[in-house]
Amino acid sequence: MSIQAMNKRTCWCGSTDHHEFSAEYVRCAVCGTLISCVGLSDDELKVADDDSDFYGKKYWLEHQNQDLGFPSIFQRAKLDLTDRNLHWLKTLLRYKAPPSKVLELGCSHGSFVALLRQAGYDASGMEMSPWVVEFAQETFDIPMLVGPVENIELEAGTFDVVALMDVLEHLPDPVGTMSHALRLLKPDGILLIQTPQARDEMVYSALVETKAPFLEQFKSDEHLYLFTQSSATALFERLGASFVQFEPAIFHQYDMFFVVSRQPIQMIPEADAEKSIETPKGRFVQALLDQDKRIKSLDEHVKIIDADRAARLEQIHTLTAMVHDLQAKRK
Repeated sequence: MSIQAMNKRTCWCGSTDHHEFSAEYVRCAVCGTLISCVGLSDDELKVADDDSDFYGKKYWLEHQNQDLGFPSIFQRAKLDLTDRNLHWLKTLLRYKAPPSKVLELGCSHGSFVALLRQAGYDASGMEMSPWVVEFAQETFDIPMLVGPVENIELEAGTFDVVALMDVLEHLPDPVGTMSHALRLLKPDGILLIQTPQARDEMVYSALVETKAPFLEQFKSDEHLYLFTQSSATALFERLGASFVQFEPAIFHQYDMFFVVSRQPIQMIPEADAEKSIETPKGRFVQALLDQDKRIKSLDEHVKIIDADRAARLEQIHTLTAMVHDLQAKRK
């Protein structure tokens, strides 16, 4: 059976013209999105039974750690705060300041929501598994909702930000879910999105040969759509959100990170962004951001020192070889 025959999904753009990319993915000939041929069905992706369904509590307690090799959710609830959460916050502060109203879809353990609330945002989270919703509530004392978002009664046009961190690639209906997310936003509201970045020039055999970091993103049962920058832009243009601003991704080897809006995107001056968290609670966040800045500065300094050391060592090896050559010629 050909891989096209195996494919259970059309592309989000509606095209059925697909070219084989790998044993588990095809590439849309129209928009360039990579589409899983063996991903779970829409029904299998729902959480009706938290004990047995794919995105139920076993996803968090077993699958991510045992199958994917990630730290446990208990570890990530600590690690993510100073790893990815600060990066996301620094970016958000440039577009929407506290006390903006934020909803994070697929918020996992809830640490980003907790950090946002500490910074002064009116933030809440949503997850599919009742277990992980309860875990986030107990761990960070944050408001949580049980999804999917399409089933939750939320007033349209009331959110300043809807965030989706490593969620877009999991959606069985990106058009439907993103349409719903955009309806929740105020006219000048934004989506803040991190998702794997496929590239038009990617060839699967070359990725395997070079052991490219992007290989980690081929989780075909759950990563249903892997977008390129152009196909992600096309998705939101189709939904009437034609303003897209790409930002540096913390995991730039395989991710993209971007802001989407239906109106021209306005940036907040850095001084104003910093001032927006000068509150009693926000000062803790300021301290974390300052510490993160110092650590990154030290990291860059160490890289410069290491590069200089390597260059000097190469010079020593070159000079040593020259001395040995001269000594040999004199004999």
